[in-house]
This record gives sequence, C-alpha cells and structure tokens, in this order.
Amino acid sequence: MKLTTLFMVIAFMQCSASAFSQKINLDATNVPLKKVLQAINKQNGYLFFYDTKDVRNKNITVKVKDASMDEALSACLKNLPLTYKIVNNTVFLQEKDYTVASVIQLSIKGKVVDDKGEPLPGASIKLKGTNLGVSADVNGAFSINVPDEKSVLIVSFVGFEPKEVTVGNSTFLTISLNASGKLSEVVVTALGIKKDEKQLGYSISQIGGEEVSLTREPTFINALEGKVAGLVVQSPPNGPGGSSRVILRGNSSFSGSNQPLYVVDGVPINSTTRENSDDGGKVYGGSDPGDGLSSINPDDIETISVLKGASAAALYGGGAQAGVILITTKKGKKNQGLGVSFNSNTVLEKMVPYDHLQTEYGRGYLGRPYTTADYSDPIFYGQLSDNSGDAPGWSWGGKLDGRPFLDIDGKTKPYVSQSAAKNFDRFFNTGVTTTNSLAFTKGTDNGSYRVSLSQTQDNLPTPGEKYERYNAVIRATQDYGTKLHTDFKIDLSRTNRINAPLLRGDGRGSFGLSYPRIASSTDISLLDDKTADGKYLSTYNANPYVQIEQVTNNQTQNRILSSGNITYDITSHLHANLIAGYDYINTAALFVVRPNNVINTNGVYRTTTIEQQKSDVRAMLSYDHKFSDLTVNTFAGAELQNSQQYSLDLYSEGLIDPNLLNFNNATNVHIPTESHLPRYKTNSVFAEVQFGYKDYLFLEITGRNDWYSALASTRPNFKTYLFYPSANLSYVFTDALKIDPSILSFGKIRASIGQTGSNPTPQKTDLTFTLQPTVNGITTAQITGGTVPPPSLKPETTTETEIGTELKFFQNRVSLDFAYYYKKSENFLLQSTISNATTYNSLYFNAGSMYNRGVELAINGSPVKTKNFTWNVGFNGAKNKNMVTALDPTIGANGISHYYNIKSKVGYPLGSIFGSTFLKNAQGQDVYVPVNSRYGTSSSSQPNDAVIKDVNNNESYLGSANPNWSGGITNTFNYKNFSFSFLIDGQFGGQIYEAGARWTNYFGNSEASLVGRDGTYIPNGVINTGTASAPVYVKNTLPFSPYIQYNDGGNADKSADEAHVFSRTFIKFRQISLGYSLPQNMLSSSHIRSVTLSLIARNLFYIKKNLPTFDPEASDSIAQGYGYDSGALPTSRTFGFNLNVTF
Repeated sequence: MKLTTLFMVIAFMQCSASAFSQKINLDATNVPLKKVLQAINKQNGYLFFYDTKDVRNKNITVKVKDASMDEALSACLKNLPLTYKIVNNTVFLQEKDYTVASVIQLSIKGKVVDDKGEPLPGASIKLKGTNLGVSADVNGAFSINVPDEKSVLIVSFVGFEPKEVTVGNSTFLTISLNASGKLSEVVVTALGIKKDEKQLGYSISQIGGEEVSLTREPTFINALEGKVAGLVVQSPPNGPGGSSRVILRGNSSFSGSNQPLYVVDGVPINSTTRENSDDGGKVYGGSDPGDGLSSINPDDIETISVLKGASAAALYGGGAQAGVILITTKKGKKNQGLGVSFNSNTVLEKMVPYDHLQTEYGRGYLGRPYTTADYSDPIFYGQLSDNSGDAPGWSWGGKLDGRPFLDIDGKTKPYVSQSAAKNFDRFFNTGVTTTNSLAFTKGTDNGSYRVSLSQTQDNLPTPGEKYERYNAVIRATQDYGTKLHTDFKIDLSRTNRINAPLLRGDGRGSFGLSYPRIASSTDISLLDDKTADGKYLSTYNANPYVQIEQVTNNQTQNRILSSGNITYDITSHLHANLIAGYDYINTAALFVVRPNNVINTNGVYRTTTIEQQKSDVRAMLSYDHKFSDLTVNTFAGAELQNSQQYSLDLYSEGLIDPNLLNFNNATNVHIPTESHLPRYKTNSVFAEVQFGYKDYLFLEITGRNDWYSALASTRPNFKTYLFYPSANLSYVFTDALKIDPSILSFGKIRASIGQTGSNPTPQKTDLTFTLQPTVNGITTAQITGGTVPPPSLKPETTTETEIGTELKFFQNRVSLDFAYYYKKSENFLLQSTISNATTYNSLYFNAGSMYNRGVELAINGSPVKTKNFTWNVGFNGAKNKNMVTALDPTIGANGISHYYNIKSKVGYPLGSIFGSTFLKNAQGQDVYVPVNSRYGTSSSSQPNDAVIKDVNNNESYLGSANPNWSGGITNTFNYKNFSFSFLIDGQFGGQIYEAGARWTNYFGNSEASLVGRDGTYIPNGVINTGTASAPVYVKNTLPFSPYIQYNDGGNADKSADEAHVFSRTFIKFRQISLGYSLPQNMLSSSHIRSVTLSLIARNLFYIKKNLPTFDPEASDSIAQGYGYDSGALPTSRTFGFNLNVTF
C-alpha cells in the first residue's frame, strides 16, 4: 500500500507534548534529508513514517541548537514541499498538497510463534510499503500502530518462511511461522547471484549451515557425505586438518585436479591439495598437509550450494571442470539489536579395532612357538633383540593353547591371544576435541556487523598427536543512502598440526603399516621396551612407538581470507557491482626423524616453507526489467585472477646429535638448487541473459572467455584463450497448465548444456629454468627437467548435457528431483616418452578423452506433521559410469600408470585396478601347483606334499575404485522441544587394492591364513601334470599350504593381485544426534533467547562392508591413485555433546 493512500485515511493527529520538550541539535551541510532524520531519531527515539520517493534526492543544510522538535522539523523541511504530523512517538511526513482524511489509527498487539506454538523472540514485524517496524520481545509479543484494518504486516524470523498478514478487525494477532525447508526457494548460484529455484534449468543442491556443523566434523566438507546426490566424499583417515576428496559426477581429468572449485562469499579460494601422501622417497613417510577447506570454521557457514553440472558452473570457466561448491558465510541482519551466540562442544574419539584377524595361532614358525632363549626352536633368523630379528613377528606358530612360550621381552608367558581390541586400548588414547565459538551481531536500518571468534583444541587418540585451529572473522555491511551498498569481510585463521600421522611410503612407524606385522600373541606395549643399548624391538622393521617417540611431523599455517563487495544502484533496474578477494596462506613444516634402529636411518631433518597468494577482482553491470509478460535479467562483466606461490625445501639425511635440530648439526645436507615460483594469471569476460515468460518459462544463456598467461607463448600453435558457453531451459508446467495443486503442488522440467575447463599449469606449457652461480658477474640459468613443452596446446574441456524434473506433491509435503547427465572431457595434457637423442625423455601433448554418464535422484518428504510431532525424511542416490574413450597411440596399450596398480586404459574407467589373477583351466577350475610344505615338526623339505594356487601373470582388469552407486537416507524427528536425527549412507560397487591384506596374510594374521593350517584342507581344483603349452590336468589330492602360499619362508606372498582386491561396497551408520531446546517460558525472565543441548555421534559402525579388517574408505591418495591402500590409520568413531546459547 502506498503511503499517499495511507495519509488519505488518517483521521486526526495528536501532537505529542514530549516531542516539543526534547531539545535537538543539528549541524549539517548539503546532507541527504534521510540522514538528518536518522540523526533526530538517535537523539529522541522518534520514528519517521514516509514514502521513500518523497525524501529521495533531497539534500538540506540545517543548523539548530537546543531546538524543540517543532523547530527542528520546520528547519529541516524549509523550502521543501513536505509537511509533518506527530502521532505518539511517530512522525508522518507528507507532501504539502496532500489531503489527509480523518480516521482512527489502530494499535495492534500480537505474538509470533513457530509451528509448535513456541514464541520466536526477536521476530521482525514490518508494515508493508513502509520502513516502520518493530521486533518481538523474549516472549514473542509485539505492539505496532497501523493506519487501518486493511494494513498488511510482514513477519519474518531467521530460519522460518516469512508471512504476510492482513490486520482485519482483530486487535490481537497470533502469527505462526513455518520453519524453512532444507532447500529454500531462493538459492545461491554462480558468481554468488541469488535466484528463484524454479527459474533454473539445471540441478543445484543447497545445504544449511546447521546441517554442516551438526556433528562437529573438524573439516566441514566431510559433513556433506551422504547428503547430496552425485557428491562423493572420500576422506582417508588422515586426522583433522587433512585433505578430503570430493567428486561431483565422476572424474573429469586425467592429469588435472578432479576436485571442485571452492568459492567463499563470491570469491574463488585456494583449495590446492598435494593429493598423494608421498614425498618422493626423500624422507621417512608420506603425510597429508591438508587443503584449503580445513581452516574454515563450520560455525561461520550460512549455506553451501553445490553446482554439479557444467551449465551451472560455466560462468566460472576454467577451473570449474569438476563442478563448483559455493560457501556463503554468516553476516548480521538489518534492524536487529545486539545478538550474542555461544557454541561449545566436546567430542570424544575412539579408534575402532581391526576386525577379521585370526586369534587361533600365535607367534612362531612352522606351526610351533618359540620356547628357547636363543630362538632356536625352530631356528630362523635369530633372536629378536634389535632390528636383526624379524621372524618373531610372524603368527605362523602353534595353537594358542596357553602353553609356556618365550615372549619378545625374554620372559616366559602363557601362549594366548592378544586381541586387536586389547592392543588398541594399550596403544591409543581416547581423543578429546573441544571447540568454543562466540559470535556478536548487530543490525540497524542501514547496516549490520558480525564478529566471531573460535578455538578448536584436539588431542587425538594417537599419543602425541594434536591439532589446533583459531579463527577470527569480522564482517560488516552498510547502506550509504538508497544506492550504495557495501559488504566487507576478513577471516584470520591459524592451524597447528603437531605430529600429524604418517600414512605410507617408508613410514614404518605408522600404526597402519605396523600393526599387520605384529603377531597375534604379542602385547603391543612390549614394543616400547628397549634393549640395554637403547635399541627398539621390532617386528619386521616396524614399530609404531618409533613414530610417537622419534618422529616430529609438525605444520603451522597462517591464513588471511578477505573479500569486499560494493554495489551501486544506478537506477531501480540498473546495478553496478565490484567484488574483490584475497587469499594468503603461509605454511611452515618441520619433519624430523631421530636416529633409531628400526628404520635403518641416521636421522632426517627437513624444513619446508610455502607461501601462496591468490587474488580475484570482478566488475559487473546488471539490468533487470519486466515488459508485460516478459522479464529480462542480464549482466556482463570482467574478472582478473592472479595466483602465485613460493616454496623452499631443505632436508638432510643425517643428524649428529639427535636432540639438536638445525642444519649445522646435520650431515648430507641437500641444498636446493631452486625455489619454486609458479605464477599465472587469468583474464576473463562473461555475460548472462535470462528471459522469463509469464513466470513459468525461463531461458538462460551464458558465456565466458578466459585468457591464460600459462598459454601465452611466442609459438603460433598455442591458443591462449577458450570460450565457455552454456544454455538452460526451465518450464514450470504446473503454472503453465494451471494444474490443481491438490494433485500436484509443483512441477518443472529442465534441460541444459554447458562447457567448462581446467586451468592449464604453467610449468607444463614452457621450459623451466634454474638460476646458476654468476659468471663474470652475469647470472646464468640452466634448463631443468627432462620434459619438452607441447608443440601445440589446447586447454582441457568438459561438455555436459543434462535433463531433469522437479515434482512436489500433497501441498509440498513430498518432493522429487531427478537428473540425467552425460559429459565428455577431452584434450588432456599428458606425457609420452621420446628418444633420448633429443636430450629430453618425455613430451607433453594433448591426448585422450573420456565420458561420465549417470542419474541422480533426491526424494524428501514429511510423512507425519502435527502440532507437536514432525517426521522428515530425505533420500538421495546417484549412479555414475566413467569410461576412457581415447588415448594417443604413442602412449601404448598399457595406458597411463597413476599409482602402483592404478592405471587408465581405453575401454576402462579412469583409475582402474590391474594385476595378476589366479590361473584357471578352460573349465573354470582353479589350477594348483605342488610345493614343499616345510610345515610341521621340522624345517626340512617335504617334496610335493602340498599345493598352492597357481597365478596367471598376464595383467588383467580387477575393478575400479569409483563406486557405481552412492547415496544416503536422513531421518529427522521433532517432538515438542526434542529433536532426533540420523544418517545412513553407503557406496555400492568399486574396488580397492588393499596392500594391508597382503601383509596380514604374509604374517599369518588374517582369517584367510587359517584355511589349511591343520594340513587337512584339500582344495577342489586341478594340477597340471603336463607343460604350460600342453597342459594335462588331473584332480588335486594334496592339502593346501597357507604358509607357502602367503609367506614361503619369508620370500613373498605367492598369491595373485586379485587376492588383495576387495569390493568397496559399504553401508554405514554415519551420524546421529539428539537435541533438546529449553522452553521459552523458562527463559522469559532472562535475556537468553534460546538454549539447545545436543548429544552427537559420528562414524558409529558399518552395517555392511565387504573388505575384511580394513576401512573401505581408506586410501594412500586422494588423486587418481585413489583405490590403493598400503597402511592407512584405522578408522575412528566420535561421541560428544554440544551447547548452543543465544542472547
């Protein structure tokens, strides 16, 4: 309702006597009238009621001292076509030629509650068409004056759907608000632009910040597991602050990153990961330094939007090939008083013992335990006093029957099992994580601010391992008049990782690599004992106490993440926007291995410094207008991105004094001949236009052109730019066809096509040089590396098409979202071997393509919804198929080797597992080979008295690490003030090469090694009595020898690779929470708005898993080598409580 109409129905005005007794002081020169009125409001608290157009573009000069309200207003409105009236504590401004009718002004009282009837303190109540509004008190009560019964109130509260209420004849209103759904109607899209979801012709998922922080994951991205269709989170057990692998709709690149682009408050951030837990063999073992997400405080997140398809992400061009995840952080709300939020939680973490380890046979060899001091019964490899004794780690002894045996500490003890549960309790502590967050918010008519502080302290289960994170965030918004709007934020963080875990490589102090080598009858705490000369005991060169006592693996990271957003409304339809961001990361790492006997080292001392900077500046001009049935929204802009990195790595392979940590005390110091200084820029222009017809048909077209400094070259065959187009169509057929909402509440079909790409890497597109010592005062340089840059080059691209539908039934009680996609990725930058005669050994060139196709389904519903009880359930599932379709012929039939047995070949998924298989005859029967068992009471050979499985050493496809299906089910129950929710998720299909299984077999600790130990198991198979070329198969009659199959006297596991490849299929009870909110009537007499207590738990247990002993989610790598595990840490489960208080 316009203000001009309101004044015509106002009956009579009463002057407030107090208004004239308040003294006003003003001194303003050429200042907007609105700003002067705000100054008066601050001095006497009076509200001003006016039509915005009446005060727009009206600047005044006024100077009064100790003036009455009447004198001040008269001076302000001098020479202006405005007059005023005062009613109670409200000043009404009007045009002088305005005729005011005489009606009675109404005083309306009421209460704002939720759907349970509980009050909503601080709810906003505004008179529609004006800037007049009030806030509800702690009991949800409010009082507001309105012109008449036709007045409309707009009521809103954070986390609830706003509602418009007509006053009518009632003088007391009870207004109930419904909680917002998981996915709001307005979502954040590319470049941070908010749009109505029904306008979008592509799939998008939006998750609220409360779901992210619910179960207190230190790295918040892991909390998305099982909640978004088509999104797979794979996080190796690398501790807090470690990296996570996030895959959207399958792998998109051979050589580039398959991680999505992360954008925080409209600005892309540095989320670089090392991706492989390896160090090139320089030091003791690989560790994960983390990514760009672990420093963000989950309590600062407002929403997360997931852009899975190319059309949704095309406006980001290069870098968005694997999708985009948009993170919007919290800010203050306008027209709200001071608010305080405090959140505190404590989480306990317990390591989950390995399962499926045998406990029937103990330490020993050839079926007998050790019983003599010289370990000569039987004789093998000598005494376990230092690193020379390996055999006592084997569990190829006798039955664990309690007989006396000689333990590794030289004492005679009962020969009994030491289970994994016992040893885990002996080695690991109960981890404790505490996080405290405090946030202050305040809002006025013109702006807001939010300040948050957070501290996380984590003492992990592994002794000596700690993690710390500190965050300080300031965000302020401000409106300068009606046209200029600003939003500035700075996020300061510091993380410390103390003794981060070693994951693989030569990391024999790693628990994951050590434990499979420990005999089933060994008390792990004995490995902490030392010999008289200070040497560690060990089992096959492995001892987990070495890591916690002799290894230092520390990392400190300081980060500044800042952004600024300025918008200027040129007209009501034309807007200019400038946004800039800066991401600075400084990382200092220290790695030390003190000399010890277990890993045959004289010590390692290593320091690493990495400094990363990323800046982004984007300018944009947007226009929107409605022409009858047609709406047009369009924008165009330009963007400048600049990234650079400095790194310096110093290391030595010896320490003279193990307690003196500096390079003066080091031997064999490797002085680096280079420091890495990669720099690259990207300049871009982009545009979008969206047409809407009658609010049910929408067409959107976008385009972006990127120019890459990494492609800038004097060579004419380099294309330095790439254009990324997209188009999408949305048709809301329920609105177009006027379908009865009682049958179908909402229905939309959509289609899209788009193209994205991968930013080229500078070091691959040109020669790199190392500065050398000066010659005659002139600096010289030397070409480094043996790889020739490509003679011609195209950036990697991914083109994707998508179709889908969204349906809502039963008044939005049930919703369904379905999508089908097909995307093709090509122009991968790969390496091929070339002749050494060129003085180089390899060449970069464009080669290869692959596709992903799949379906996604999300169903959400509210089966039960009453006044006191609601039940919401959400299901999401996705299927993806990946296939390599082309590789350059020069690469050869063996494809590309990524990591151990992980390769890519034409006709197979990216990152498939290849290896040997067990031999079978033409009838499919297992073929066995006669061997000398050497099993029993003597170590002498028994010719051909047993058999083992024969192996076909031809390389075969054993599976892919990528799941065929993934998904999750979330259930949330609310009863009065109680809330209860749980998540079950799973992955189906996909394989893992578990090297840990090879070790448990080799040392006789696996359940598989039990088969045949008593010498009575005769496998059903055949023996070849002929030759390989002319086989003659006869039925096998000999017993199976697990000792020769898996150990062969310490020589090797003779099994095929397929014996160590397992299905990754699992179903996991991922998380559970139980919360209770104190009733508002208990808080009404205090300044506390809400108090919520929650019990939380995560990673509770596997409902189903096919991989014995180890974790199917573990891996050595989060890159293309994902799918190979050689000794990751055991998984852990967490339990804790959370307290949230708002004031």
